[in-house]
Amino acid sequence: MRQAFRVGLMLSVAVATAPACTSVLGDFTVGESGASSSSGGSTGCPADMADCDGDGDCEARLHADPLNCGACGAVCLDEGTCSETGCSGVTEIARGFPTPEDANARLLAIYADEVYWTAGEGTNGSVQKVPALGGAVTPLAAGQNAPYGIAVNQHGVFWANLNDTNVMWVDREGQEDPKVIFDSNHATLGVAADEIEVFWSQRAAGIGVAGEGSLIGKIAMPDGWPDDEFREADDTSPHLVALDEEHVYWVDRSARGTVNRTHRGTGNTDKLADDQPFPYAIAVDEAFVYWTNSPRGSDTELQGAVMRAPKDGSQEAMAIWTPVEDDDVEHPAPDCIAVDGNDDYVYWTDQGTPRVLRKRKDGTGRQQLLHEGGAPRGIALHGGFVFWVEEKGGGGVRKLPRPR
Repeated sequence: MRQAFRVGLMLSVAVATAPACTSVLGDFTVGESGASSSSGGSTGCPADMADCDGDGDCEARLHADPLNCGACGAVCLDEGTCSETGCSGVTEIARGFPTPEDANARLLAIYADEVYWTAGEGTNGSVQKVPALGGAVTPLAAGQNAPYGIAVNQHGVFWANLNDTNVMWVDREGQEDPKVIFDSNHATLGVAADEIEVFWSQRAAGIGVAGEGSLIGKIAMPDGWPDDEFREADDTSPHLVALDEEHVYWVDRSARGTVNRTHRGTGNTDKLADDQPFPYAIAVDEAFVYWTNSPRGSDTELQGAVMRAPKDGSQEAMAIWTPVEDDDVEHPAPDCIAVDGNDDYVYWTDQGTPRVLRKRKDGTGRQQLLHEGGAPRGIALHGGFVFWVEEKGGGGVRKLPRPR
């Protein structure tokens, strides 16, 4: 039984909810009323100092303290040092969601200098945000059933609950109760948004199995009416999605999967690549679409890869990276992927090794190892940084300056 709920009506109703105390960042407790999220100055402290423990003293030196580097709770990892430009290496700006004992971050989105992410596999899942600089975490939704894909625009935060088979909404400040936007009969997965529309993907059967009810859905802003007949895809297994001004791009996560673009107005679909082994994540820049091929489990005899193809379908797909380049690495598994127009690189996480890497978009040169260790999952680019979330080992949000 499908139900639709109008976003525009929700935005006029405010229900105040108190933030929960769910984690510890640096030397203060996230969500605690006495905790300061300031980067200095706004609480009466000098610009390079902050009261991070809430005792009224400006004790944290934000340009020198590796436990509060640039903002309260922004921790320099791997014995990194702190300066006016931030940590010398990786900075962890949040950790421990949905709980420190069961941390499991999944995917993330960045909007208006804030990082939003989903966490948790079961009914204890959650959605939260943290400033990109670091600071106090704002819980937005708790008790979510395996929250997965997430997207943000001026109208709110949208995510898919994989196990509850629905698409959810909450305001960006978490002051209202989360609402169901679309209640599906099938697993909901990827979510992408701009200020005009929100798109989601759903599959009607298991991973890589086609089934009646698989589709790409569309939600018009600001009214929020969901259209689950926008692009029916019964012969595919849709997974993650990406947008540009004219099209929604999506992968069919099958053993002989496809990469597709669907016109946002007409719903007409072009196939940009086929015979791809279990494509997983997707990203676009001005001219190209990029994706990861990521076989898992019993399918690991198939080769993973980082791929690209012209958005207009004028050329065949090409491999940017394959495991052949990693002679000494066992079982690589490319996962999430990110690109933008600020440099000439494609970035991705590899769950099998585990690593965060980048390589030139045209496939030339060697891949560059940005970080090794942990369990990196979702990845995004913002300003001069690459951000990612950790699926295990604390479930944290991390960032690293893009190498020049």
